[in-house]
Formats: sequence, C-alpha cells, structure tokens
Amino acid sequence: MTELIDIFNANHERIGVCDQASVHRQGLWHQTFHCWIVSCHDDAGYLLLQLRSATKKDHPNTLDVTAAGHLAAGEQALDGLRELEEELGVSTAGSNLRYLGIKHDIMDGRHGIRNREFAHVYILRDDRPIEKYRLQAEEVSGLVEVSIEDGLALFAGEVDSVAGKAVRVKDGVSRTYEQAVMTDNLIPRVDSYYLKIFILAKLYLAGYRYLSI
Repeated sequence: MTELIDIFNANHERIGVCDQASVHRQGLWHQTFHCWIVSCHDDAGYLLLQLRSATKKDHPNTLDVTAAGHLAAGEQALDGLRELEEELGVSTAGSNLRYLGIKHDIMDGRHGIRNREFAHVYILRDDRPIEKYRLQAEEVSGLVEVSIEDGLALFAGEVDSVAGKAVRVKDGVSRTYEQAVMTDNLIPRVDSYYLKIFILAKLYLAGYRYLSI
C-alpha cells in the first residue's frame, strides 16, 4: 500500500501530498517524529539507541534514534506516538514527552534516497530495564543503552568508543550483552545532532525547564 505524506517548502509551509517513495527520490521536504528515551539508575543517566533491523533498506544494523518514523498525510507531530508503541511496546500520553523543537535533517543517502526532513524531536523518561521493551522485529533488532557521560565524551571526540549495555532479539530469542559503541555505528548526519541530544538529555534529567534542539 502506498503511504501518502504531506510535503512542504523550505519555509515549512504545506504545499501538497505525495507518496513516500517519490518524496525521498525527489528530495521533498516532509515531517518525521523522533523520540529519544532517557533513564536514570545506579546514580547515572542513560540514553537509549535503537539498532535498526538487518532487513531495513537504508542503514540496516545501524544505531539511530530510539523511536522514529514518518508522519502520514494530515497527521500532527504527536501522532508519531504510535512509533513508540509499534517499535518498542511503549504506551504513553503525549503530555509525558518534552518537545525539543524541529531539527532540519538533510542527507543524500544510498539507493537514491534524498532526505529533507522537518523532524519533530521529543525526549521521554522511561526507567524500565532495557530488556523489558517489546521490540518490533521488522523494524528493530535491538537496543543499546549508553551512559550520558560516556555519550558526551564520545560525540565530543574525546574517546573513540564507549561500552553500552545492549539487548538483541534474533529468531524470537532475546540476549543481553555489552557492546562497544563508536560514532561510525550510528546513521551519519552532517550536524552534531547526537552530541546535542546527549547534552539535552543531561539537562532534562537535571530538571532544566527550557530545552531546544
């Protein structure tokens, strides 16, 4: 089934509707939902990264936003909550998410995919253990939990890799292990998005009121 999504000009003014494949082929501006999950345990803060499924056409087996997806035609930003439910089994009210604003996500990838996205970015606190998430096998192969302090050091270029607690599901079987995380393990982006998210995650857990991407 063809998925229709709203398209926009560079000023974030809606100009019509188009199918998703054509949007990425032509590099048309459209909207997406990003939600980063943070937690606090053992006197430290953590941020959760999603391991994309090996069957994904673009960037398989790559770490990315905890939960993300396209907004369909006519949808508003918080309609993206369904991505949390579908990909991770997280059911929550929109009021529990902190809105960080819009990120302009621009990249020309492989397979002729051209991304021009207005990404609505949110942050959510969920302290459940990493192995308690219910992962959608078609989209998500696993999760990696990285301490905020380690993430800051990694994306500031102070270290080459950090260790994270990981869970991976294969053939219906879940296993937990330690995984080394390097910047090359994540979807490449032209800006310092990942560093900004770790900074915001630290401020969010510290109770800062005014946060923006």
